[in-house]
Amino acid sequence: MTMPFHLALGGWSYLRALILTSILIFGLQSSFAAHIRTYPVSGVWVAVDHQFPESKVGACWTLKTMGVDALFGGPFPTVMIFSDRQRFVVRGGHPAELAVRSVNSVQDGGFRITESIGKHRGWLPWFKNRQFHLKVIDPMLIEIAEGPVRTRFFKCSSSTPL
Repeated sequence: MTMPFHLALGGWSYLRALILTSILIFGLQSSFAAHIRTYPVSGVWVAVDHQFPESKVGACWTLKTMGVDALFGGPFPTVMIFSDRQRFVVRGGHPAELAVRSVNSVQDGGFRITESIGKHRGWLPWFKNRQFHLKVIDPMLIEIAEGPVRTRFFKCSSSTPL
């Protein structure tokens, strides 16, 4: 007497292969889920201008009193606003919205971040993903390297002195 289950699978080797394949697929999926999909920092960050060290206080004060309009009204250092999955950058009065794709830790204690332009444009082939390196120097200072250019940013917070 033959069993229908035995004929359909052709023996235990197929069942064992099916179980091992399922475990392998599950293991790969869980390893991909380990990537962080949010920025390691949050808040408003302003580029440090070494020629004018007092610009830290002035830039934060201007943002607090005039709001976002100050970024578009005249010369202002680069400003980055980090949210959970988005980064807003205003450079030279030109805004850009970027969405995080992946955040990976690197050996120097920093992060390699891959972004796409806007919220939903990452899947379009003509919008290339961008990468940069972010290193947290201390809770109020970060360094961002985009290619050979490194820029330090300080955090504007409610406790920043005026």
